[in-house]
Amino acid sequence: MGQEKTSGNVSERFLPEETKEYRQELKNGAGLGKDCAILCAGTHREACCDTACGPCDVPERMRSLPESQTAGANQDIVVSKWIGLEGTARLAGANYEKLRERFPARMIEEAAAFDRYLSVIPEAATAMKSGVCGIQPVSQGGILAGLWEMAEEAGVGLEADFRKIPVRQETIEICEVFGENPYELLSGGCLIMTADNGNALAEALLREGIPAVVIGRTTRGNDRVLYNEGRKSYLNKPRVRNGDF
Repeated sequence: MGQEKTSGNVSERFLPEETKEYRQELKNGAGLGKDCAILCAGTHREACCDTACGPCDVPERMRSLPESQTAGANQDIVVSKWIGLEGTARLAGANYEKLRERFPARMIEEAAAFDRYLSVIPEAATAMKSGVCGIQPVSQGGILAGLWEMAEEAGVGLEADFRKIPVRQETIEICEVFGENPYELLSGGCLIMTADNGNALAEALLREGIPAVVIGRTTRGNDRVLYNEGRKSYLNKPRVRNGDF
């Protein structure tokens, strides 16, 4: 992800403060998890999507995933790319004029183009060769639903750090406008994976140009715990709505 630059028809001094702060946060790597600079440096369209056309077909993405890949206890939890990509692309694509009142055109166009990241075939293929134990697609209900479903299917608990969950700053900004929760946003294009050595799996994905980061670990028992700056909360069964986001 490159740094924002002022487009030719927008003067920096007339931009809202929110947009200026957004640009500075992008330069600082905010919102992308612990290793944001490394992740962004390795992101390429060719590596993250198996087609050069528009959004990938969701059923096709799911059918292409390997079967019988279930997590176990005491494994690292790895998340690929970023959460909320699909929902962000839809919100940005359908609400350009409203968003344009607050953000530069370049940001909105970048967010609308997140559909180029929706294929999960490349990371699934790399993960299968790199010690993956469990694979869980993320879609309706976002990363929170994905984590719950992964743990429920495997019969394990989990501990995860909110601050390590990778999310693009564009997603945060657009969710704020529409009152959406980025962690519950439609998240096609993102995989939850478990492995005995999550760092090795994340490094293998990064070598293929696919952002990935360890966000936590599965545990024995049923407790599904989320930490946010030292505060502890429990993941409840998420409400998965039938809407677009």
